[in-house]
Amino acid sequence: MVRIFRRAHAPTKGKAGYIAEYVADITLQKNVDSAGFILVQIPSKTRTVPHAHTELQEIFVTLNRTKIGVGSQVFELEKGDIVIVDPSESHYFLTYDEQVTIIAIKIPNLKDDKVQVI
Repeated sequence: MVRIFRRAHAPTKGKAGYIAEYVADITLQKNVDSAGFILVQIPSKTRTVPHAHTELQEIFVTLNRTKIGVGSQVFELEKGDIVIVDPSESHYFLTYDEQVTIIAIKIPNLKDDKVQVI
């Protein structure tokens, strides 16, 4: 089931020389031995192709405002929000009037685990 962690709700803690915002504290579904980190850039006014993954869990960190569709639901996302999409959950992104940058983390790092959803 999709989980969304809002940066706006994250507690802030002052550290030695920096500020930390604890956006998400998660437990992974299974023991993993690899993770892939992908910097994704989506053009403005774009809807990506809906797809799902059979085995991997995907974590998205949004670096600017966008929307994500998961199944039949669409969620507004702000900069710094984190979304966790479980295996078999269809998902896609919708962008506004600017390019969107997202960090996608694939756990485990299965590069060919993608199924297009019609």
